[in-house]
Amino acid sequence: MKKLLKPIEPILSKGFDRVESFIHTHRSVKFLFGSIFGAFEGLVRGTKETTQTQPFIRNNYDVKRFMGAVLVALVIGWVFPAIYFYGWQCVISKLIVSLIIGVFVVDVLWAIIAREEHISEGGFVSCLLVPAILPPQSPLWLTGLGAAFAIIFRNVMGGVGNNLVNPAIFSRLFLTICFPSLLVTGYQTPFVGIPDLHSLRYGLDAVTHATPLTAFKTSGEVASFLSLLFGTAAGSLGETCRLALILSGLWLIKIKVVNWRIPVSYLGSVLVLSVFFSLVMGKTVAPPLFQLMSGGLILGAFFMATDPITATYSQNSKWIFGAGCGFVTVLIRNFTTLPEGVMYSILLMNLLSIPIQSLMVKIKYRI
Repeated sequence: MKKLLKPIEPILSKGFDRVESFIHTHRSVKFLFGSIFGAFEGLVRGTKETTQTQPFIRNNYDVKRFMGAVLVALVIGWVFPAIYFYGWQCVISKLIVSLIIGVFVVDVLWAIIAREEHISEGGFVSCLLVPAILPPQSPLWLTGLGAAFAIIFRNVMGGVGNNLVNPAIFSRLFLTICFPSLLVTGYQTPFVGIPDLHSLRYGLDAVTHATPLTAFKTSGEVASFLSLLFGTAAGSLGETCRLALILSGLWLIKIKVVNWRIPVSYLGSVLVLSVFFSLVMGKTVAPPLFQLMSGGLILGAFFMATDPITATYSQNSKWIFGAGCGFVTVLIRNFTTLPEGVMYSILLMNLLSIPIQSLMVKIKYRI
């Protein structure tokens, strides 16, 4: 990142200094936007500070820079493709509601009650993930409720660095239990073709279709690999273009924000187990490539399972964590009535991350 911005580094540096001076001289602006400015400033200029609390990362990334990189990857990985497939009115409205309710209402009220200096940048990441894991046709109030619940759950657990499970996924589980009819029925079909002003604004007319995993469960229909890769199959808002998600995830791995062991072990275990069960049980099990490219697997493997707070932190335990996510995902997809298992697998492995980490420490040091 710094190499790409080196030619304009003096101009950027002056601009950051001016914005920083403005933020620090206006208390209300610092309270609302101080953390998010620090996240993007850290992403561009880095930091010389040493973190005092978890997550601990052995490089020059602090939590703000880490969150800034994830925000950029999420915008490129799902927001831009979703605008093409569903229209900016669908996507931007959900993002605005999620951010306003989650960050500028719930998180602000919590920070005022707790007498914190500013709201955390982690709320922006959670509120950017909530619309991504909901159906495109979900009402705005559902998105706002999901964002509010994610922020409340995160803060009740102690805030950034103390989450027991991923707040956005836990919010999705809460909504699934409370409003199943809004989350398990037909999903809006993505727009396919050359975009015009109407499609960029509104997307496709509200035509719904079963998700690829649901279609396979009910009729044995297998969606094409290209439709899953480029995002022309129905699914959650953030599942639109898996190619963009993969490229964004690889960028996070390259800049060492994401540890490559978790997505590799997660996706690898899904591939190996689906091949094994396909050979043993035949066509009753979904094909391996179909399982890799369907549902929320790519989004979950790169952006949710890799959360350094809720995942394991030693290198060996990351392999176990990712493989466990893949094992549970394949079992739920193929041997239960539920079409998708990514959400449940990550939540379950989040709960098991501490026992796994403790066991690996005992084995390594023979305690």
